[in-house]
Amino acid sequence: MEQFFEATTDAIIFLDRGYHFTFLNRRAREIISQGRDLTGINLYEAFPAAVYEGSPYVENYRRSMDEGLRTEFEAFYPDPLNVWLRVKSYPTDDGIIIFFRDFTSEKLSLEALQRKTAEAERQHAELESIYQTAPIGLALFDVDEYRYLRLNDLQASFFGLKPEQIVGRTLTEMAPIQGLKELFDQVRSGQPVINYPLEGSLVTDPDEHRYWTVSYFPVHAPDGSIEAISAASLEITQQRKAELALIQSEKLAVVGRLASSIAHEINNPLEAVTNLLYLAQISDTFEESRRYLDTAEVELRRAAAITSQTLRFHRQASSPQQIDVSDLLDTVLSIYQGRIGNSRVHVNRRSRAHRKVHCFDGEIRQVLSNLVSNALDSMPSGGTLFVRERESTHWPSHETGVTITIADIGTGMSPQTQAKIFNPFFTTKGVTGTGLGLWVSKEIVHRHRGVLCVRSSQSPAHHGTVFTLFLPFEAAVR
Repeated sequence: MEQFFEATTDAIIFLDRGYHFTFLNRRAREIISQGRDLTGINLYEAFPAAVYEGSPYVENYRRSMDEGLRTEFEAFYPDPLNVWLRVKSYPTDDGIIIFFRDFTSEKLSLEALQRKTAEAERQHAELESIYQTAPIGLALFDVDEYRYLRLNDLQASFFGLKPEQIVGRTLTEMAPIQGLKELFDQVRSGQPVINYPLEGSLVTDPDEHRYWTVSYFPVHAPDGSIEAISAASLEITQQRKAELALIQSEKLAVVGRLASSIAHEINNPLEAVTNLLYLAQISDTFEESRRYLDTAEVELRRAAAITSQTLRFHRQASSPQQIDVSDLLDTVLSIYQGRIGNSRVHVNRRSRAHRKVHCFDGEIRQVLSNLVSNALDSMPSGGTLFVRERESTHWPSHETGVTITIADIGTGMSPQTQAKIFNPFFTTKGVTGTGLGLWVSKEIVHRHRGVLCVRSSQSPAHHGTVFTLFLPFEAAVR
């Protein structure tokens, strides 16, 4: 029997009824005593840190010793052992026999796995919380029919529904917005779409025109194939409405700034007509009256031309037109002719562009008006206004088009001012400026796929500002 005990992989010890060690097999000597001879030593003396009156280990040993019960439990024996043991205690005639099995490595591995699992669950909970509370709409689609696989509450709120009411429905069913399916087709081919502006109406809110900035990314499977499409959407409807309101406000401000120039231009021929009609009334001969009336007719035609130009100035066509840029510039200059003359400004005009530009002429007029008006504001005591246009190539994009230059010899701008002039509400004109003119102009140029640049100097020798506007020949693509 002793040979069997020595050969087993379990640690086996015998304790007499006084809790003295009477036998330890080889494995017990390796695990329990670590080479010490414990025969005759009391269990309490051998392991005082783990075995004491009232400890769960002693209670299990007592139940086997005194009550003759078989017990099983797990125990950790601290210094000097630092091991976890599975313990089985059996009663005998002389005491108890105890079987120990060291499962420290298994225990530590299980605890490490539990910690990893708990950490993974914590991270998952955090990610889920972020997913549900993120200030952007998040969604996941399949790549077959672009059905919603999951989405957060904010994405569902775009439709006025709950996520569970949308899962399983297709993108085109929920948002029949022009061009949206084509974007998903692009992502399914492996090309992400980042910060793309979208606008349209939803099935659940067809009467409300809404705006979003969206990003779509392919989700790759382990084999590299695309198994889903993730979407992040930020609704900017209120922001866009505010921008449109500001743009409309700036249009009205432009009209206001032009009012004095237009009034001056119309007042001059009307005064002349009044005088000529008076002279015609008191003339002695018909021929003399006829001469005065003919001159009055010329002045009336001049007033009519100014009125026509003014009406055309802010009339926006519903579709882009082929426009002669030189004519646009001449229209703007004619509107400001009164201010130009009163400010003693000389216009240095040169035109070398012959091809027409496909654009929304009312919007481009507004841009040119802002640039000319700003140039005149910078030269209150007179100077030279340089106005040029020529056919050119925008080398970064390799597109051909027309470059318009409007320059002045005014006081110029500091680098700090130049860095801010295209920001909304930034103005150097005090209470007379809205701070919207150049911001709106930049937006218009951007929508026409153009480029608006500025250079300025405050050097005493060479001062002034140069605005350069490039418009591709096919500027309007909306």
